[in-house]
Amino acid sequence: MKQGLIFALALVCGSAFAQLEVKELPTRPDVKIRFVYAKAENPVANAVLFQGGPGNIGIFPNGSMRVENFLSGGAARFTQNGISVAIVDVPSDRRHLNDFRHTPEHAQDAAAVIAFLRQQNRLPVWAIGTSNGSLSAATAAVLLGERGPDGIVLTASTTGKPVAAAHPVTDAALDRITLPALFVHHKDDACHVTPYSAIPGVMASMKQAKVADLITVEGGENRGNPCHSGYHQFLGIEATVTQQIADWIKRYQSKGKAGAGS
Repeated sequence: MKQGLIFALALVCGSAFAQLEVKELPTRPDVKIRFVYAKAENPVANAVLFQGGPGNIGIFPNGSMRVENFLSGGAARFTQNGISVAIVDVPSDRRHLNDFRHTPEHAQDAAAVIAFLRQQNRLPVWAIGTSNGSLSAATAAVLLGERGPDGIVLTASTTGKPVAAAHPVTDAALDRITLPALFVHHKDDACHVTPYSAIPGVMASMKQAKVADLITVEGGENRGNPCHSGYHQFLGIEATVTQQIADWIKRYQSKGKAGAGS
């Protein structure tokens, strides 16, 4: 697939990453997707980061974003832990991802970004989603087969749908996922559509997954909107949670089998 580089940014942050670029790729006829690519200095893995909410993080030409929180603002944190990342925005034919995250078209957009990451190196590619973004990661795992990720990480996952803006990870056929899966959830997540108590049942439905592990998070700052800040976004402990995710991925890759543990 032909790649289109829009802007190369002259941004260096010590050992955080070797380079940060804003890229744009064709994904479907007349459709492109924009993402920020942050390359780790000595990568051990790659990841596509799927934002929660409506998914429209608003990537500007200089690499800044209109919405920055746990995943969209995580470039430096992930690259410091050896994971190169692609932080994706909505495709050019949509203003948001509402009612789109479980579709084949969304999976095709993800496949283009995964293919780009695989062209950079031969390292595994993980799909990491937060809140509504967990459905994006799970959809890629279900629909893409060999074009999909090597594993998924589902953080602060949406599991309830009392409001139209909530897109539960269970909208994907989780029982079909055979990849390794890691759940990361704050024990005191106060968002009404992402209760911690629902996660064990969701994990139990993934009977074909190579492994389904859980990292239970505690601590941080409990302030702001409970579905957009606070414990739901791992506020105040973003670096610690990112390192836990990266360490789990490294352990799993080093063992190459189930039982990596958390």
